[in-house]
Amino acid sequence: MAKDRFEFARIASPEEVADYLTSLAQGLKRGEVALESGGHLLRLVPAGEVAVSLRARAKERKGRILVEVGWRRGLPTRATELKVGVGVRSPAGGEEEEGRS
Repeated sequence: MAKDRFEFARIASPEEVADYLTSLAQGLKRGEVALESGGHLLRLVPAGEVAVSLRARAKERKGRILVEVGWRRGLPTRATELKVGVGVRSPAGGEEEEGRS
């Protein structure tokens, strides 16, 4: 599958940046994030499980917050419960080995 990239950078007010982040959060909750700038559109559909990484740094006159969100497509979501059977229960309540009658 071909890679499609989207890059955007600008200087903005804290309120504008908060609006971008809010829109991204809403898209993640809906299950689709659409990014558009300069005629380029990229639609992303997050998987059932999403990884998030957050890094922050503060210096004397500078601050930085890096947020990374990622997922893999086509992987099944984790089951909340797993049951594994070793044998087949007989009507009397005992267990028999699988393959035997």
